[in-house]
Amino acid sequence: MRHLLILLSISVLSACSSAPSTNFSVATNYQPNRSAYDLGVNIIKHRYYTVPKEARGEYTTCVDYALREMQVGEQCKWEVPGQAIGIVKLVQIDATGCHTMFNTMMYRGKQKNWQETACYNGSTKRWKFIE
Repeated sequence: MRHLLILLSISVLSACSSAPSTNFSVATNYQPNRSAYDLGVNIIKHRYYTVPKEARGEYTTCVDYALREMQVGEQCKWEVPGQAIGIVKLVQIDATGCHTMFNTMMYRGKQKNWQETACYNGSTKRWKFIE
């Protein structure tokens, strides 16, 4: 039983990490995982405040557009009516071509703000997000 709790704790901590390109939960104020009850509350909170797939797709489309088409200072707004809204703002393109974006996502009355940076890899022809 103890091993199961450890595995669950690790998975919740991974799900609640600050990796912006993979964490679509706007939940805040998680309980310290001192008991199975705290762990359960954190799992429920994380799932309840995780943005639906359709909204995640809109966000991803907006980020892709920002990387391909936008100039510094421009922003892309996305919305899934009745569900979630957000803004991706391109704030910097450095000398190496890395793009820094400020993101805002609102869902179920909560707002999440974060920054992410993506750099283009010419050999793979893909953008890589830097943590």
